[in-house]
Amino acid sequence: MRNRGRFFIGLALVLVVLVVAGYLIVRQTTARPQVTVSCVGGSEKSQFMADPEVVRLLKEKHGLTVQWQAMGSYDQVLVETEQIRSRGWNCLWPSSASAQQVFEAKHAGQFPAYRAETVLQSPEVIYAGPNGTDALLRAGLVEQRDGAYYVVNMHGLLIEHTLAGKTWQDLQTQNLRGPINISSTDPAKSNSGFTLAQLELSTIATDGTRPPTITEARAALPQLRQLYDAQGLQAATSDNGFRQWLTQGGEYAAPLYAGYESQIIQEINTGPNAAGVLQEVRVLYPDPTMYSDHPLLALDADAAKLIEALKDPELQTLAWKKYGFRSATNAALNNTADFPDLPLAPRVRTIPAPNAEVTLALLGCLQDRTQCG
Repeated sequence: MRNRGRFFIGLALVLVVLVVAGYLIVRQTTARPQVTVSCVGGSEKSQFMADPEVVRLLKEKHGLTVQWQAMGSYDQVLVETEQIRSRGWNCLWPSSASAQQVFEAKHAGQFPAYRAETVLQSPEVIYAGPNGTDALLRAGLVEQRDGAYYVVNMHGLLIEHTLAGKTWQDLQTQNLRGPINISSTDPAKSNSGFTLAQLELSTIATDGTRPPTITEARAALPQLRQLYDAQGLQAATSDNGFRQWLTQGGEYAAPLYAGYESQIIQEINTGPNAAGVLQEVRVLYPDPTMYSDHPLLALDADAAKLIEALKDPELQTLAWKKYGFRSATNAALNNTADFPDLPLAPRVRTIPAPNAEVTLALLGCLQDRTQCG
């Protein structure tokens, strides 16, 4: 009986080995063919694209390996066509629909298989500390609704305070000093800063509820340049700029700092001091604000596969819950209740970004003062 038992145990082990071997053979023969995509994108997406789970899902579920390189949104789209080809890029992933418009205007007809689609997005916000937020609340420039903070008088903040040379002392803010302005990354290089400049331009040139025409924009560019000059030295990338603002003291380094909503969510999920950030940072939503769309510009059929892959609900959920990017394909995923300790606006009122002609005029003014008027 003992020998018979050993026989059946041995037979069972053989069957297990055969089943596992068969599974591995079938898996290997039916595995997705692998495609490598060379993609250049905004720095704020670097941690997402390097996340091991993102890398695994792209490879195992979608047969994609992405070679990632960070670069400013407008630096990407202004690269000459032949340089794009010589560098082997088949994917650009800027952080702005305006950057997409500039690319399409500059490279029209150069990439026959070109396709673009926004898969992620994040509203532009202004980061502040408790002292600055309280001062703006007292001045009627900010309101608190359902826990979230809204800049309800952006025009007054820019015209009557920043351009008028008002200081934080004028608002009777005991712990803050210096002029009232909004800091950001360098808008000539980084999209989070450029989105602020677009929003400021729309606020100064119009009633703040629509983007300006080229005539309106040109009339307002000198004032926009004043706002730009008031910021002084700025970081070149969104990712580094926000982290630098935090490490240098938050509101004590710059009482107001513009960036993406996604940045604070990523910081509390992946940074070393989530509790401190939640205590010291307030998220102010300009009302209206602008969305930073993240359109993926596929230059060939291989890169187009990445567009479809990034619509995967698993990847979209990971992008939101860990890295703070709102889904552009499934609004139901954008549940701010996922972050109960962080007062976020479930919905924000927005205006569209200016067209390509206005965008290029603004960019030219930021790069060269002589082009401002």
